[in-house]
Amino acid sequence: MTAFRDTNYRFQKANAQVLGISVDSFAVAGEFAEKLGLDFPLVSDFPANKTGRDYGVFNETSGFHNRTTIVLDSERIVRDVYVEPRDFESHPRHALEVLAAMGEDTSE
Repeated sequence: MTAFRDTNYRFQKANAQVLGISVDSFAVAGEFAEKLGLDFPLVSDFPANKTGRDYGVFNETSGFHNRTTIVLDSERIVRDVYVEPRDFESHPRHALEVLAAMGEDTSE
């Protein structure tokens, strides 16, 4: 989450909205977002995890979403799905590369 926080200005420049989705309750997600100083929404998928299930990223065994970044275009069409469970820093880099390939300005 902090990697997205630290690069959110580049997403804003590219007219892209960063949105985090948590399996935690609304209250816990809100506390977590505040603690990390997130400048983008962190929404709750609790208790049914419907969004995670709809996008195929909810892991039934662990009860968590797999760490996934999904890039949608302005018409809400999925343009890219990136799954990387360990290298958190790679998620915003990858998403910015996808946005640049779509013709958006992601420069610093």
